[in-house]
Amino acid sequence: MKNYNVVFNDYENSNDKGFELSLEEAKAYVAQYNGTEESYFADYKGGVVQIVDNESGDVVHEEEVF
Repeated sequence: MKNYNVVFNDYENSNDKGFELSLEEAKAYVAQYNGTEESYFADYKGGVVQIVDNESGDVVHEEEVF
């Protein structure tokens, strides 16, 4: 079963949560917390949050952190 991590990027930094979530769980996490002060969302406003396949490293979803 595939699992996914949540990764934050801007022009200077990159951080990840170290998650091993299902795609649905990862999307729900981003939807719930983007725009809040939760975790890296506060630090990466104006950057991007990505959902990344842990096995392949492929980005399967990306959106701006607001």
